[in-house]
Amino acid sequence: MTTICYQGFTHTGAMLRKSAWALPLCMAAFACAPAGAAALDCSALSSPIYQVINPTLQTSLLTLWKNEADSAIQYGFTQSKGAVFRASLGTATGLVAAHRLYNNTSHDFIVMINPAEIESATQKYGYTDQGISFYVSPAPASCTQPVYRFLKGSVHRFAVSQADRDALAASGWTSEGVKFYAAADPNAGINDSSVFTIAIMPDTQVEVQPAALNANCTPINGNRNTSDDRFSNRAQWLADNKDALNLRYVLHGGDVVNWGERDEPQYNVVSAGMQKLENAGIPYVLSLGNHDTRAVGGGGGGGACNPATVTKDVRQSPLFNKHFAGRFGDATGSYVPFCDPNDSSPVNPACNISNGYTTFEAGGLKWLVLSLELWPRPEVITWAQNVVGTHPNHNVIVVTHSYLGDSSGNLLGNDGYGATSPTYLRDNLITKYKNIRFVFSGHAGNAASYQYTGNSAVAYLQSFHDGATNPVRILQIDTANNTATSYIYAPKTKQYWNGGGWSNTVVQDVKTGMNYIR
Repeated sequence: MTTICYQGFTHTGAMLRKSAWALPLCMAAFACAPAGAAALDCSALSSPIYQVINPTLQTSLLTLWKNEADSAIQYGFTQSKGAVFRASLGTATGLVAAHRLYNNTSHDFIVMINPAEIESATQKYGYTDQGISFYVSPAPASCTQPVYRFLKGSVHRFAVSQADRDALAASGWTSEGVKFYAAADPNAGINDSSVFTIAIMPDTQVEVQPAALNANCTPINGNRNTSDDRFSNRAQWLADNKDALNLRYVLHGGDVVNWGERDEPQYNVVSAGMQKLENAGIPYVLSLGNHDTRAVGGGGGGGACNPATVTKDVRQSPLFNKHFAGRFGDATGSYVPFCDPNDSSPVNPACNISNGYTTFEAGGLKWLVLSLELWPRPEVITWAQNVVGTHPNHNVIVVTHSYLGDSSGNLLGNDGYGATSPTYLRDNLITKYKNIRFVFSGHAGNAASYQYTGNSAVAYLQSFHDGATNPVRILQIDTANNTATSYIYAPKTKQYWNGGGWSNTVVQDVKTGMNYIR
C-alpha cells in the first residue's frame, strides 16, 4: 500500500494556482498503447478503486485501499463517490502502471500512466511521484470503459459516467479527454443520494431441494439434494451487501419452488432464506409462478397434474399463502392484497397474496411494487388499473411470472391455460399508464431487456433455471440522471452473466431517458 503524506491539508485556505496547465502527451490514452500489444487480461481488473473529494479545495483522491479512502476524511475529503471503477492490484497482460502524483502547492492528486507525462509533471509543475497506485489498460477493450480527466484551475478530477462528466462540465471543469481504461464497477455511483438498487431473483425452482415426483404428482421422499444451499447463499449475499448496494427492495419473478402444492419442504428452504432478508430489514415481494400452484407436476415434470382442471388449479396456492402471508413489504409499506370473493374457498382464501401492492420511497421519489398472478385474470387487471391510476405520483414496478420473451420486445404466450396473455397485460396495463417504469418476469429463457418508447417503461427477463449457480439481477436506479443500470451476478460462483455464459467481468445493461415520476 502506498503511504500518502498529506502535507498542507490542514491549510484549507491555501491558494490554488490560477494558471491551468495541460500536458499534450497522450491526451487519448489509447494512442500511447504500443503496437501489437498483447490481449488484455480482463480478469485482472477486479479491484475497486475508490474516489473521495475535498469540497473546500476541490481536490480528489483515487485509491485502491478502502481504509485510505475512509481515513482521508480527517484531511477534508468528506465526500465519497464510493467505488468508481475497477483496476488491478498487480501486473497482468495488457495492463500498465498508473502512478499517483501529488502537488504540495495546489494539493492536487493526479493519476498518470505515460512516463513522459509523469516526467513533465514532476520536473515542470511541482508534482511528486508517489509511485504505482494500480494497473489499468492504455487501450479500450470489450471489458473496459474510458476514464476521463478534467481540469479546473490547478486541480484535476476523474470521471467515468456520462452523468458525472456532465455535472463536472456544468460546474466549469474542462475535459482533458480519456486518460486510461478500466473495468466498470457494478456499484459505481451508489453513494449518491439519488442512487439505490433493487434486486430481482429469477426462477429458483431448482434451488430449493425439490423432491422428484412420480407420474401421479406425488413426491418421492428421500430423493432431494439437501446439501444445495444456493437459495440461502443468495439471500445471505444480499443481506451482507445491503449497505454496499444501498439495496432497498428484493423481488422474485415467480416459480419460487418447483412443486408448489405437492412438496412442502421446499417452502421451508425458501422461508429460511427470506428470513435472512427480514433480519437485515430488506422488504421483499415474491410473485406467483405456475410451479408455485397446484397446476404442475404431471408425469413427474412440468406438465399439468390434471389437464381438465388446470385453469382452476393455477389459481390455487394455499401453501404459498400459508408460508408468506403477512411477510411482504414492511411496516412503512404494508402489502395490500387484491380481494376477490371468488377466492373465498378454504383452499384459497379471499384477499390472498397472489396479487397485491406495496409502496416505498427511495432516491427521493415514491415507488409502488405491484405483484400480479401468472397471466392475470381480466378482473385482476381491472383492479391493477385502479391501483396504478390512483397512485399517479408513484413510479410503478410490476412483477409477474410470464411476460418478456426476448430483447426485441417479443412476449411469451400463456401456455394454453392462462386467463389472459402477456400481450393482453401489455396493452391493458404496461403501456397504458405513464407512471409504470419497470416490469420484471421469468418463466422461460435466460435474460433479456426491452425499453418501450411511449412511457419509458423497461421490461426485464431473468429466468435461467440454472443447475449450478444462483443468479440475481441487481438494478441500480439513478433518479437524478434518469438511468437504470443492471447486471446479473451469481454469488455462489462469484461470476457475472455476459449474455451467453458466465465470466469474471461485469457486463452492464444501461437504460437512459427513464423520466422518473417526480
